[in-house]
Amino acid sequence: MYIRSIGIAGLILGLLFKTLHWPGANIILQSSALLAAITTTLLLVQKPGPWNIRIQHPIWIFGSVAVVLTGVIFKTMHWPGANIELLLGMTSCAVWFLVPQTRTLANA
Repeated sequence: MYIRSIGIAGLILGLLFKTLHWPGANIILQSSALLAAITTTLLLVQKPGPWNIRIQHPIWIFGSVAVVLTGVIFKTMHWPGANIELLLGMTSCAVWFLVPQTRTLANA
């Protein structure tokens, strides 16, 4: 499991907590943003060459992003069901970042 993916998943969950006004959102957002920034900086400094990333489960990520966008529309319009849509969509996006992705070096 990649530490950067944990940071990005934490950012998504922190945004969910902030949107739903749940306690602990600030701590989750700050710590995961710091984790993601540090690991991304280290990756860019130590990067040996270009990377190709093949997305696994593309239907899963596109479906969860669609649910998040619908939840944002519902939340903006104050329609019922917005919180559960945001909860399901953002949680599935965060879980997708935690699933190990296949990474290969590009042939130069």
